[in-house]
Amino acid sequence: MRLFMLVFIGGGGFLFPFVSLFYHYNGLSGTQIGLLGALGAGAGLLVAPYWGAQSDRTSRPVRIMQAGLLATAVVVLILGRQSAFLPIAIFATLYSMTSAGLLPLADLLAAHVAAQANNAGYGSVRLWGSLGWTLVTAAAGRLIELFGLYLAFAGMAAGYVLSALTLQWMPRAAIQKPAAARPAARPGLREALPAIARSRRLAGLSLSLGLYWLLTNNNLFQFEPIYMSQLGAGEALVGLANALNAAVELPAMLWADRLLRRFTAGWLLRFHFVLSIARAVAMLLLPTIPTVLACRAVLGVQYSLYSVAIIAYVNDHAPVGYRATTLALLTVTLRSLMLMLGNPLSGFVFDASGAYWLYALNLGGSILGWAALQYSRG
Repeated sequence: MRLFMLVFIGGGGFLFPFVSLFYHYNGLSGTQIGLLGALGAGAGLLVAPYWGAQSDRTSRPVRIMQAGLLATAVVVLILGRQSAFLPIAIFATLYSMTSAGLLPLADLLAAHVAAQANNAGYGSVRLWGSLGWTLVTAAAGRLIELFGLYLAFAGMAAGYVLSALTLQWMPRAAIQKPAAARPAARPGLREALPAIARSRRLAGLSLSLGLYWLLTNNNLFQFEPIYMSQLGAGEALVGLANALNAAVELPAMLWADRLLRRFTAGWLLRFHFVLSIARAVAMLLLPTIPTVLACRAVLGVQYSLYSVAIIAYVNDHAPVGYRATTLALLTVTLRSLMLMLGNPLSGFVFDASGAYWLYALNLGGSILGWAALQYSRG
């Protein structure tokens, strides 16, 4: 499972930090980039519950993941060869459809395997993904400068194919779910949404994350690389910034595991919002490359707290047998809906006023997210 996380998230490190530069270099405006984000979010919104439902029903969710990984690899290779807005939009949307459920399913599988291994802790498995991201992004920027941006797409595709093979090597007994853990009825929106609405904790988490994602959008990964470029950074420094926050995740994941044993998952999520507020304030007060790098280090801690806490929160409060569906609804469907609404807004703000004011949106979303989660404690 650790090897899978290494190559799966490491493969994503080839492309995610640089895809906005790919759009920018092909002449797309901020509004068009925002529209691409909205289209992808809409596709993910529709597909993610299906991913979660299929995983909840089957005894071997790895087969669902393998199909998604291989399909995504093919789509990414084609996307990297496009240069006009319409074909880019088509294949970026297809990418969202094939990849929508991969991360939630990987997270739940990692938590399941970690629990079997003497309750090792999800963070101790997930940190290997951060290691893969660190190693790849530290080198990818320089390699892309030498060989061109298509290397980012080829590298991600290779990582996803390797991930699918890694799942094939895993012992069946370690990853197969018992029949008692699967619901008799077909899980999906009809069953999961009422359960979330009835739970004050899940409803509060939904509101909290919804407000946060609506206003923070995908600003950090969608527009910050362009902002760094405007401040004088090259692709190598963009890659270094992404490697930095992932490197911090290595010890931070283990620290988050220890904090979860002392505090609740809700406490970790609220602390995550506090760190997001601090990052936004720092960038508004001192918008420089060194500040970006410092904030990326803080992001590593913030993301570690979120990653460990969200799995524990869903495991604690989701109906038995519907955990994958609930996690997909919260972290993919809800997020996709908010990005669909918020990404065009971000693109408009970027075109009208520049990336600096996106950090003000980030600040507002972080404060509202913290307040909603705090209120839902009852």
